[in-house]
Amino acid sequence: MDRIFRAVLIVVSCLNFLGTWNAASAQTVSTVSLPIQNIPQETQVWCWAAVAQQIVYSLHGPGNTPPQCEMVALANNAPPNTCCDQFGRYNGNPACMRTGSLQQIQWLIGYFGGRYSSLAPPAHPDILFDTLQRGRAIILSIQSSPYTTGHVVVLRGMSIANGVPVLHINDPLAYFTQPMPFDRLLDYWSSAIVVR
Repeated sequence: MDRIFRAVLIVVSCLNFLGTWNAASAQTVSTVSLPIQNIPQETQVWCWAAVAQQIVYSLHGPGNTPPQCEMVALANNAPPNTCCDQFGRYNGNPACMRTGSLQQIQWLIGYFGGRYSSLAPPAHPDILFDTLQRGRAIILSIQSSPYTTGHVVVLRGMSIANGVPVLHINDPLAYFTQPMPFDRLLDYWSSAIVVR
């Protein structure tokens, strides 16, 4: 009986210590920020090309980052001049005014950035923070209603102050301001791409 009491006392003490440790860690200010430049999308529907361009730019710099019009063309199995003029700018071809998919973003990052990525569901703030600390960018797919095509942004950083997680977002359309509390974005977040 005495052994059982001591075992229970040890378990309760450990749990109490862990609870105190978690409460103390929630009060600290922690920040992680990846060096990813916010590049605006060049048309109203090219957020998907812009976030892929942001990732490739952060990995390889401006000299090895293709223009968005080239990314749109290649992701749709067309030659670059389908969407680009001779200066690497959008040429106005209406066939190029198209939305993209998460799989096309993944393909562009793999093709131009040499990085693998994986699809993921919305996650807890601790998982996001840990992923960012490992140097892995996260592309968030945002759905404001069931009737819209959606939007994508790059989660490039995060801070936690007094237990409140705040996301630092690169939005190529500049609609979702940053920094943004995690709770404010949670209702709109439908899925993610984690860049390895």
